[in-house]
Amino acid sequence: MKYKKKCKKKIFKIIIFIIQLLISIIYYIYNIGKLHFLNPKMNENIVKIFISAHKDFKNYRFNPVYNIVVDEKSQLKDNYNLNILYANEGKLFELKKAYCEMGKLYYIYQLYLNRTFSTKYIGFNHYRRYFDFDDNIPDLDYIFNNYDIILINKYKIKETVRAQFCHFHICSKFDQILDIIKEIKPDYYEAALKVSIGTELYLCNIFIMKKEDFFKYCEFMFDILFEFDKRNNFTSDKEVLNYSKSLFYNNINKSIYQSRLEGFLAERISNFFYNKNFKRIKTFKIKSK
Repeated sequence: MKYKKKCKKKIFKIIIFIIQLLISIIYYIYNIGKLHFLNPKMNENIVKIFISAHKDFKNYRFNPVYNIVVDEKSQLKDNYNLNILYANEGKLFELKKAYCEMGKLYYIYQLYLNRTFSTKYIGFNHYRRYFDFDDNIPDLDYIFNNYDIILINKYKIKETVRAQFCHFHICSKFDQILDIIKEIKPDYYEAALKVSIGTELYLCNIFIMKKEDFFKYCEFMFDILFEFDKRNNFTSDKEVLNYSKSLFYNNINKSIYQSRLEGFLAERISNFFYNKNFKRIKTFKIKSK
């Protein structure tokens, strides 16, 4: 009996090992196969898609049009097959954490602002949230002949955009953004109000847009965000955190979460820009890892 039990255990271990081996082989073949099915039309002369990251992540994208953007070299320990940009080079931006992924976006904006480059389209996504087409990037020339921008599917919420922000964040700061837009970007005020009372949002600041629209978008976004900082005396992450602590002093975790204030606001401000400028919007599902 004991001998039979030992045999069964050995057989079971062998079966588990074979299954794991087969899974590894299939996974390897799948990833190698992906390298052979990259869209040959899509290259860096047509599109650059930037991946905002702040730590190591499992990279499922192999197409060289993708570029990883991080703050520090120490944040990526693994060897990646993609081009990596370090946003702290030149110390262009100090409010990295408070601005979330927008800090990386500002670096990209400044990096290419005064350069002539051939890329027709610029995309932006996150290390764990991105378009579900992965490396099989669609024919962007065809899409942009029929659409103005590519975004992820809209999120439908149960309350208005303003009410939803107020439910989770600091309500007065949403209203302050509206005041700033009314003063310095009055052409966008109607779009901002329309989005604010609506019940749908494009979240995560994930997009692909024409190069000229990208620069227009960045100018709009950072004019507003920098004016917001000026009016709130925010010049560093520490000051944003201290402000958050003054409101949530009895809950340090909530203080840290709310110190990403500008990042949360940026998602809504992006929607003001989309609403004003783009009527024909092509959407893809979001993929999360």
